[in-house]
Amino acid sequence: MKYSKLPPWPFIDPENPPEGYLKVGESLDQARSTYAPQLWYFFVYEGRLIIVKKEWIQFDDEPGEYAIRQYEYPIAGARWFVDTVERFFLPPDHPNAVPRGKLNVRGEVDGETLGVTRGTWYGGDHIPGYSFDNLNRIEHSTLLPEGAYCQMFKMGDPWLFQDGLFDLFKEIAQRHENGEF
Repeated sequence: MKYSKLPPWPFIDPENPPEGYLKVGESLDQARSTYAPQLWYFFVYEGRLIIVKKEWIQFDDEPGEYAIRQYEYPIAGARWFVDTVERFFLPPDHPNAVPRGKLNVRGEVDGETLGVTRGTWYGGDHIPGYSFDNLNRIEHSTLLPEGAYCQMFKMGDPWLFQDGLFDLFKEIAQRHENGEF
């Protein structure tokens, strides 16, 4: 199914964000990097949740450069993501449970189609996890050309449930609901 594409959000430098961006958290993905954990930053700006990482990339003898990978969602999507992931753990006979065998769920939040997908290797080699998808936004980074695929922020189960990322999403959702941003 095709979804209308929104223009890419401008890249931000998470170490020097533009004025008005509120940093609401950060989290280390321990498993996905072969040489160092990947630090992801979470910002809120104008009703959006911006998830971004900045990483030094250098190939062989070439000069290095910083690369940014970024994902954007309506801020209300944080609660939708938490609630949707929790549906995967409900008993099969629960009316809100994700049907067994179904690997993704989609829903509309503030005019954007979001998804949660269960996938293998989403957290690195042989590490299953979930992705938080925005079907209206194209995957983009400063290193790779703009692709044809939707944004899929992939998280391994250990990062999500043992290293605190799911708790961070819950905290962001609660702070939004409390009117903090």
